[in-house]
Amino acid sequence: MLKSAIEKLSSHINFSYSSFDRVVFRGYMNNLFVEGSVINLMRNLGFKNHSNGVIKLLTDQLNSHIKKVSIKEATTIHWWGKEEKQNYHSKIDFVKSQYKTALENKGNSNNVICIIKSVENTRTFANKNITTKAGKSFTKMYSCNKFVSHYYIYIQDKELGLCYLKIASYLPYVCEFYMNGHNYLKQQFDTVGVDYKMKDNSFIQVSDLDILKDLVDNFQPSIALNRIDYWMDLFFRFDKGSRSTRSKLLKHNWFSYQTEVATNIIFKSAKFANSFFQRVLEKNHTIGLPDRLTQIFGLSKHKHNSKSTQNKYSAQACIKHWLENNSIKCYNKSGCLLRVETTINNPGLPGLKLKKPACNLQAYYWYGLKCNSRYLYTLADIDITSISTDMYEEFQLPIVTKKGVKIAAPDLRKKELLELYGILMSDLNLALGFKNKHLRQKMKGNPKTAKIAYELRKLRERGAIKSLITLITTNLRKKVTFGYITPYLIIQKS
Repeated sequence: MLKSAIEKLSSHINFSYSSFDRVVFRGYMNNLFVEGSVINLMRNLGFKNHSNGVIKLLTDQLNSHIKKVSIKEATTIHWWGKEEKQNYHSKIDFVKSQYKTALENKGNSNNVICIIKSVENTRTFANKNITTKAGKSFTKMYSCNKFVSHYYIYIQDKELGLCYLKIASYLPYVCEFYMNGHNYLKQQFDTVGVDYKMKDNSFIQVSDLDILKDLVDNFQPSIALNRIDYWMDLFFRFDKGSRSTRSKLLKHNWFSYQTEVATNIIFKSAKFANSFFQRVLEKNHTIGLPDRLTQIFGLSKHKHNSKSTQNKYSAQACIKHWLENNSIKCYNKSGCLLRVETTINNPGLPGLKLKKPACNLQAYYWYGLKCNSRYLYTLADIDITSISTDMYEEFQLPIVTKKGVKIAAPDLRKKELLELYGILMSDLNLALGFKNKHLRQKMKGNPKTAKIAYELRKLRERGAIKSLITLITTNLRKKVTFGYITPYLIIQKS
């Protein structure tokens, strides 16, 4: 299915590839979901009681160890406060902004970029003293939600590239590890010396596509799990004074929490990519129907809880279809490539046959790739023969009229020109037309009539606007021009 869609566009694309994008693992300790298991853990660790003081002692030891490691690694611990939340969309945006130089350095070594400490609401355990009617007192443990400290440790890993390890400082110590398949490929390209060019988090040029394919096909979950174990062994320890230790009882098991599989088609021309995506936008209204999404996700049982949205991804439109908690989206990323991306949040839907332990990660990739292929197959019947890029050339290069007059191209870098185009695109102008003097009244700064006429001529000579037919008055029975110029907008869909 994927091959048929790619073959149809083969004359317009440079190359295509599929890979993991965002991958998030969650780490849990066995059986630490009920109070009795936590109490048994405390006893096995050598504590005679399970009071709040004992839990806080472990938290203080973990905090102390992370602080020691940060000093040893010469890493700053940042507090994620109100100011940071206002100035940055996410923590990773903060890291990319503040540590841009460190992230650009190519190397085959492990580096801790920074540590961000934040307070988050999470499920944990607490104790309270209970006195019975007989006068006996005992400590009762109960489950609750509390605001506790979390550490986001951003890492430049020698194999996976930029990642982060999240550690909760309070029982039951739920941890999280984030990696990105494109960061992994980038790190491997730097190691083996493959030349590439990226835009955002996508490859638009790769000198050796065979190496790219081998890296994707041969990626094993053990690669990620080995790196997780390395960083957990470094950070998840408890300070005992002269040394830090960790009991074998405090070992995490890792599970897939969120997996994104992306298929990227890189076009030769950004103009063709934009035109093709416009056709995709028109076609995708019916793909979000529940029965069609059931087929695209390969489910054995029909699901009816679906939703489709069209939003902006950065400056580009993004189509997203939800079925239960899983989704598939399509967008014109970076203006030059089409990306279809399957996001798996719920592997338990009927027909998926996916298991949550992280060792099954490769099965998620092949399943996501099939979903992307079925989605792209629905786009294979889009007629591309009528797509032309000539109109884009007209608006980017000077043209010569039949009389030999050279007309410059519109310069959209000018704010006043963008303001003029915004006024021209009004629905009222489309229905009734407009006059030069009316445009001048609506624009800020009251620009000269000749300046507006000059910019309108650029559009008129390119067919974007046209003059109305001159009117014939009933009294004088002769042709007169209505006002200075009365053009109307022609909105061209491309």
